[in-house]
Amino acid sequence: MPGWKSDKQLHTDYVSHKEDSPGYTQEQAARVDQYRARLLELSLSVAAHPHWRTLGTDAVAARMALKHAHKPTEARA
Repeated sequence: MPGWKSDKQLHTDYVSHKEDSPGYTQEQAARVDQYRARLLELSLSVAAHPHWRTLGTDAVAARMALKHAHKPTEARA
């Protein structure tokens, strides 16, 4: 893939750029496709799980709480 170089940024001399890249190898592209397919599969299994129907109108609050379940208890408050 070809690289690029942007215009000078306002109020600074910084010019962002990206060097040329050979891109993914066929093996890397296949692995990325596998990861994306697995991510979609897992996302659908969580979103469509029968548990969410048991919560009624509290499903949104429960999903939001699940997003933060990995944080320590004091950080969730």
